Amino acid sequence: MTSIINNSNANSALINTINASESKMNPNVYSTKKIYPAAATVYQKTELSSGSVAANNTITFDLMKYGIAQQLLFCYEKETNGSKAFDFLSVIDRIELLSSSKVIDTLTNYDLLAQFSDLDTSQYTVVDNSVVKLRTARPANHLYVVPLVFGFFKDINTNLNLQFNEPMSVRVKFGANVSYGNVLNSVSPLSNAYLRLRYKAYNEADFSEILTQNYNEPELNVMTTGMYDENIQSVNVAAGATNGANGTSVELKNTDCVNSFYVIVRPLLANQASAPVPITRVRMTASGQEIFDLSQEELLYSKLCENGYVISGAADASKNVVKIQTGLWEYSGGGTQSNTMSLRELNNPKIDVYFTNSLGTPENFDVVVVEEAVKIISTVSSSGRVQTSLTN
Repeated sequence: MTSIINNSNANSALINTINASESKMNPNVYSTKKIYPAAATVYQKTELSSGSVAANNTITFDLMKYGIAQQLLFCYEKETNGSKAFDFLSVIDRIELLSSSKVIDTLTNYDLLAQFSDLDTSQYTVVDNSVVKLRTARPANHLYVVPLVFGFFKDINTNLNLQFNEPMSVRVKFGANVSYGNVLNSVSPLSNAYLRLRYKAYNEADFSEILTQNYNEPELNVMTTGMYDENIQSVNVAAGATNGANGTSVELKNTDCVNSFYVIVRPLLANQASAPVPITRVRMTASGQEIFDLSQEELLYSKLCENGYVISGAADASKNVVKIQTGLWEYSGGGTQSNTMSLRELNNPKIDVYFTNSLGTPENFDVVVVEEAVKIISTVSSSGRVQTSLTN
């Protein structure tokens, strides 16, 4: 039965050409796959070491040297009589990762929104349940669990070795409007803020091998990514109107190598959290040339995968965040570094954003451009200090 197919294949010029290729591999040739050494994995709760949980306040967490950090969750409770969706945008201003006292990576509230919008449907469901969605229980203390995916946590090969590194910490700056969402506590609706870290710890022999191979040179250099927010542009738009024939321009001041641009338009509603609104057109120009000009329907296809199709994201307002990527995804949610765009020598780069106010009343809007950029991070072998060594 199978011989007729194999005989037909044997006379195919295309199949014979493929079979002669050096790329040919038989998946049924038995071999042992690569494996990782056994390690102890624990989830450790880290309490804040300084500061108080309230509007405009800053709190700090000292990360314990328990091993290699694989996951970092920021948790807090908010007491409300029913909260709004996207409430985290009002609670969190920015979250910084520090080596000793030096900031090496930052996630703003808009960076978090950009990251969430980039997830596929199954990944976004988890974030929606723990961070984004409307909380309807009244009254209640609602627990929010925010995944802090700094560039180090996007690849197992770049996870932070806290056991070797100089002491590291996480600093959280709360926003001015943490009381949005029908709060019950007149002092501060926030409480019980902590970190939950997933650590991986090897046995002594495997850890010694890591130190020998990674730090036998003066510095260990790794490539990772970081977020950069351009200056926010605010614009007032009448009800039912567009933001002008030329849109709202955001000048790109960053000079880094950018993998992806995220464009966000968000209304500044009084006394409540607000979600991003739809964008009808995005246009980028630089050095007198048009880089792209995409309509709302064309922007649906901007998250391109290697198979030629795009990936489906969130079903709620997070889908209104526009992503323009310079490379291609290898698989759902990411892949190898496939391309980047240096802004260093581009003249007057800017992104023009177009949208319509469909909220029914005149409103002020923030127009935001967030960039995910490549950077080289070095760890000094003699001290364990982590620092940024190259960004453009």
